[in-house]
Amino acid sequence: MQPIVLINHHRNTALMVAVSGKKRLVIKLGKGKLTVSSLSAKEIETQGYAVSNYPPGQAAKSYLCHGAGVSKRAQRYLENIADGEFSDVLLFAQESVGLK
Repeated sequence: MQPIVLINHHRNTALMVAVSGKKRLVIKLGKGKLTVSSLSAKEIETQGYAVSNYPPGQAAKSYLCHGAGVSKRAQRYLENIADGEFSDVLLFAQESVGLK
């Protein structure tokens, strides 16, 4: 899947990095160490997240510089996205990843 930048009504951002079954693997930008969380589409929607047009590669590079650090698992995903061949153009609709 193509990584997706998400943003909620509080202007908090997250990066959806993979889909595992019915769960989405998400790295939320926050005060602490960045980690990978497993959330359902409903949980993402409940937290007010929507798809952003911000480039995933640029977000990944920014997340890698997070002051509180990045877990090894999150770092692997972020480095792959930052160095990857993913387009900065959104290639699919929100419904295809389970978001409305």
